[in-house]
Amino acid sequence: MLLTVAAIRAQDLAGHYVLRGAHEVGSELLLKADGRFEYMLAYGAADYSAKGSWRRQEGAVVLNTQAPDLPAFRMVKTESSKEEFARIWVRAANGQAVPHIRVAVKAEEGVQESKTSNEGAALFPRSSQVREVKFSVPVYGLEAGPFRLDPARNEYYFEINGESITTVRFKEEKLLIDGKDLLLHYWNANRPMRYERQ
Repeated sequence: MLLTVAAIRAQDLAGHYVLRGAHEVGSELLLKADGRFEYMLAYGAADYSAKGSWRRQEGAVVLNTQAPDLPAFRMVKTESSKEEFARIWVRAANGQAVPHIRVAVKAEEGVQESKTSNEGAALFPRSSQVREVKFSVPVYGLEAGPFRLDPARNEYYFEINGESITTVRFKEEKLLIDGKDLLLHYWNANRPMRYERQ
C-alpha cells in the first residue's frame, strides 16, 4: 500500500515526548504511528490523562480525546433510615467508599458543609431537612451539582466517576511544531508547555 506524502510526514512525528522546563509538573505524550495518542500529566496530588486520535495539520499536531462525556457525580438511590442524621454517601463505580470529598447541603437553616469519611459518608443533622447537595474536589478544581434531594429521606447514595474527572478533553487542540519539539497551550494560553521528543 502506498502512503500519501501527508501520511508519511505525520508518521515522522510519531514518538515519545516529555515535558521540559516545568517545575513540580510531570507530563508525557505518546504519538503512535497508527494515529492514536496517549497523554498524562501529574501536578501535586492531581493526575490527568487522555487517549484519542491525532493528526498533522499546517505546522501543528492536532489532538482529539475520545472518551464518553459522563457526569462526575450521579445519584444512585435514596433511602429512609431511623438514624438521627442525614447521610450523603459517595462510592466509586466498583462500590468502594470515596473519602475526603467536600459535601455542601442546602437546608432550611442554610448551607452546611462536611467531608466524606473513610466509609464514604458525610453526616448532617436530620433536623435540617436537606433539600439539595453540591460536591467539590478542590485538587481538580471540580464543582458538581446542585442535586435536588427528597427531604423525606435521609440516606442519599452517589457514584463518582473518577475517569470523567481526570480525563483531559482535548478538542481540536493544536500543538505547534517547533523543530523536534511540540508546544502545548492547553493549560496556559500565554505560556506554552514544551514537549521534547525522546
